[in-house]
Amino acid sequence: MRSGWSLYHYEQQWYRHELADAQLSDSRLTFDINVEDGDVVTVTAISTDGMTYKGDYRYREGSYSNGEVCLERYKGPAGDVLVGEWREAGGPTGDWIIKLN
Repeated sequence: MRSGWSLYHYEQQWYRHELADAQLSDSRLTFDINVEDGDVVTVTAISTDGMTYKGDYRYREGSYSNGEVCLERYKGPAGDVLVGEWREAGGPTGDWIIKLN
């Protein structure tokens, strides 16, 4: 498991959360985020080239705020950074930055 953080933009504000259970390979990205209200968001995305990851994010069962993610991977000496956007099903879109150590 890797450590890291998530920074996403929603309604003109940035939100930062620590990642839990983060895993990254050239073909798959998965992690959980524990958000303020006690909910858990799970992100699962796949890649065919190790650079572009597409998938979805899902809140715990029963939530309707699920959506899609598209992230570009940048490899650095201190870890990986993924930059892209999230899109809620039938709703808003926002920027997303993820840092994995």
